[in-house]
Amino acid sequence: MAIHIDGKTKLCALLGNPVEHTLSPAIHNFLADQLGIPLVYVAFGVERAELEDAVRGGLALGILGFNVTVPFKQSVMSCLTGLEDGARAIGAVNTLVRSDQGFCGYNTDWIGLKRLLFHADISLQGRTVVLLGAGGEAWAAAYVCGCEKAEKLYILNRTREKAVVLAERMHTQFPSMECCALEMNEWTKMEESGLIALQATSVGLWPHTDCAPIEDVKFYQRLDAAVDMIYKPEETLFMRLAADAGAKTANGLNMLLYQAVAAFELWVGRKVEPSVVSRAKDMLKQEIGFQRNE
Repeated sequence: MAIHIDGKTKLCALLGNPVEHTLSPAIHNFLADQLGIPLVYVAFGVERAELEDAVRGGLALGILGFNVTVPFKQSVMSCLTGLEDGARAIGAVNTLVRSDQGFCGYNTDWIGLKRLLFHADISLQGRTVVLLGAGGEAWAAAYVCGCEKAEKLYILNRTREKAVVLAERMHTQFPSMECCALEMNEWTKMEESGLIALQATSVGLWPHTDCAPIEDVKFYQRLDAAVDMIYKPEETLFMRLAADAGAKTANGLNMLLYQAVAAFELWVGRKVEPSVVSRAKDMLKQEIGFQRNE
């Protein structure tokens, strides 16, 4: 993929720390090339004290948009001129879009998960969902549960306090969705079966692939579907235990891709065709495969 750069080339970038291993440049530069859009995407490692200066500098330099990753998804919000509803409800921003007044904040993580569920043919409407974790990705997942009209949401976390905060916030946002907070080892208090589980912790992430947040096979026997937001390895222990129990499974690769596509569409003002998304997924699988073999 050859990138032609001239005076008409637009720039988008990632702000985070660290950024050395991000896949975002590979995704966005591929999309720009496939669509023939004069745009280049780079990654900037930024110190916390310099975040506001970086955002203001991006505005002055005409940068079209930013992605934001850890540890700045919350702190960047004070640098923005506006927030879309999802970012406000989740309390985190991962995409900045240029406007006449400054950068507006969006959260495309929840859009990525929503599209993952759609393509995996997993519907949350009227269902009971078990969400493992209460960190940043869990907030996006909980918001999806509310938007997709889940009937009940169990939030399981290593410490119950964080689960309580998330449960209370989601019940305020979606009063019709029953929200319950439990510690991870209290899953036996759930009486339902036919559950949909969303795994939003880092447990099982490469290279620690022999771990799962819950390892008791009886938990997985209650599941109809299990989604792990981890994309590396391709099959986590969580997914393997769920599949062995007969549940449908999906990993986080599509979430990673679709959240990036959603951000790209916001920046350039046009939809990315399904055929391009499919080719981007093949490219991403290859990139992740190369990384795994390093």
